[in-house]
Amino acid sequence: MNKWLLIAGLLLEAIGILLIIFWRVDDMLAIIIGIVIIVIGIVLFQMGYWRIVKERKKRGHTGR
Repeated sequence: MNKWLLIAGLLLEAIGILLIIFWRVDDMLAIIIGIVIIVIGIVLFQMGYWRIVKERKKRGHTGR
């Protein structure tokens, strides 16, 4: 589940960036929607990352 949050976050960030770069319909709308999608992607990525960190701490992994 946590890895999927990381993957979903990265995909949403990529989609948001591509939307800002390539959408020609209404530039301001594309920028606003792109930024919203990027923010959602960052939030999902952070949720997945911190859940993985919390799981590793529970198991006693130090990461070294």
